[in-house]
Amino acid sequence: MNAQPLIVHVLYRLDTGGMEHMLVTLINQTCQCYRHAVICLEGYGALRDQIEPDDVVCVALAKRPGKDWRCYFRLWRVLRDLRPDLVHTYNIGAVDVAPVARLAGVRRVVHAERGRDAADPRGESRKHQLLRRWLLPFIDRYLAVSMDLQDWLVEKVGIPFSRVACIPNGIDATAFAGTAHERGVRPLLGAFAPAGTVLIGTVGRLDAVKDHAGLIAAFRILCEALPHQREQLRLVLLGGGPQRAALEAQIARGELSTQVRLLGNRSDVAALLAEFDVFALSSIAEGMPGVLLEAMASGLPVVATDVGGVGEVVVAGMTGTLVPAGDPHALAAALRTYVADEQLRRRHGAAGRARVAARFSLHSMVSAYVALYDELLGRQANAVQPHMVSGLTGHKEH
Repeated sequence: MNAQPLIVHVLYRLDTGGMEHMLVTLINQTCQCYRHAVICLEGYGALRDQIEPDDVVCVALAKRPGKDWRCYFRLWRVLRDLRPDLVHTYNIGAVDVAPVARLAGVRRVVHAERGRDAADPRGESRKHQLLRRWLLPFIDRYLAVSMDLQDWLVEKVGIPFSRVACIPNGIDATAFAGTAHERGVRPLLGAFAPAGTVLIGTVGRLDAVKDHAGLIAAFRILCEALPHQREQLRLVLLGGGPQRAALEAQIARGELSTQVRLLGNRSDVAALLAEFDVFALSSIAEGMPGVLLEAMASGLPVVATDVGGVGEVVVAGMTGTLVPAGDPHALAAALRTYVADEQLRRRHGAAGRARVAARFSLHSMVSAYVALYDELLGRQANAVQPHMVSGLTGHKEH
């Protein structure tokens, strides 16, 4: 019988997304230290197949929208059967799992805050703040992915500082640096963006919180500002999601169909990033987007909205440019600067790659999670040696 502690991860749905890929990475990287199981309140998709250990149980509870009390009973029963040593919940969709876990006999609960949605991009919902504070007796540690979220938990939600930990995202930078090649050579996208074009790209779930509509609007403004270079400008968006039809219609209305492509979910994101010239992120809310780390590790300058923990990753004027959220004119102006200056693109891209390697390693992230788990479990600290195959490397979207 395996004597390693059992960590049960509970989230709303295991599907394509930055948080979900981080969870898969964490499981794959710590399977020598712990046993793992995943409970999906609503269900799971193909991402479940990227979990490497064969013994990881993945349970879908088919939760209905709203307060599905029968689902909570099913959750209680599953937790009673699994008997985990620690439960780790993720975001607002699973925060109310904590009392159920306690009723099922779970002694340790961690709750992670990894970002916000379009309905409450600044975390100002009084109801949700009170819910998180009310659940404090049931949660041993609140976990933030950025200093911005940590400060929000302490200052706005009212969680004691001693009960909050911050573990930034980390990646295996070598998985992206190894794909870099001479900019302008595009084995994958050359037909769409041939030599001489400037390719702007982004990766992310096509969801309202990512504001891809704002990015497309900014690209149109950019094209109008550079009429003589318009035919040399390209934009690609990687990822799928509920906004796709609306974005396709926006592209058609703007007469951008020859310059903008929606590539959908892809398994070759690292290779595609290597073909970009500039990376753009237009979100109205973020935690600490792993895709920014991947873009910077790929040697790309970044133009990003200054939301959440983005400013903790991107150093304005050194690795990229930060702009206000919801301002396509500012986004277009920042993109124009990089379109006009190839040397600036190279300098900021090189600085970004060095920053990720120095500050956001996969080993540091995994070691911090192991230290937190071991502290709460009362175990002697484990020394982890990640096998450096990031669960984000072959991802589809964020």
